[in-house]
Amino acid sequence: MLDTTRCGWLDPDTARRLVQPPSPFRLDHGALALEPGPSDAQARTQALAFAAQRLHQTGIVREWRSEQLDVYGEDGAAIATIERAACRPLGIETRSVQLNAFTADGSMWAARRAPHKLSDPNRWDNLAGGMIAAGESAWQALEREAYEEGGLRLAGLAVMRGARLRVQRMVAEGLMIETVQVFDVQLGADFAPTNQDGEVSAFETLTPGAALDAVERGEFTLQASLAILDALRRSLRAQLTDVQVRS
Repeated sequence: MLDTTRCGWLDPDTARRLVQPPSPFRLDHGALALEPGPSDAQARTQALAFAAQRLHQTGIVREWRSEQLDVYGEDGAAIATIERAACRPLGIETRSVQLNAFTADGSMWAARRAPHKLSDPNRWDNLAGGMIAAGESAWQALEREAYEEGGLRLAGLAVMRGARLRVQRMVAEGLMIETVQVFDVQLGADFAPTNQDGEVSAFETLTPGAALDAVERGEFTLQASLAILDALRRSLRAQLTDVQVRS
């Protein structure tokens, strides 16, 4: 709890670690809450920075990304920021983007995640995808991730917004609660992806059928799987609508 707003979930052992003095937190009827005192976005961010550092020191947060993400209250408003690596150990919602990139013949670009990735190493992903950083819009995050992961500049391309999906599951770091905004883009035959940030080990194009088979085998990340299914669902719906109009 930050003030009276619930913004995450954590197990009792983690909560007990965070209230060990000195600490800005206390346990209040089973909830981790800030000690009484002045509280604004800066104070809340400082308290979450303490939590992230303590969990890192105790080995619960295993890597440090030096990236700040927004923390959202129950009303959806941003109330603080936190180190990205601490979000899942604290069960804090993250927001991300996924980009389905289609070739002229309808195939899809897939990017294999590097083996050093903490989450889903070596699994297939969309051409680009990643977290929305603190203060970023979904579009800004998409532009950044498209270039970092695939060397793709989105300026001048027709990008379609797809579904907004919510994912919740246990992962190695803790509890993932993520809202994923899906986007689609059609690329020319001359496009060749080039990874810029070292987080992709290979690229491949897959027909829709092959992509669905790979999703069924669990070869794609969950977020990428949902993004692919969303794109193909919308494509099928458009085709059915066209058939109905023509008939």
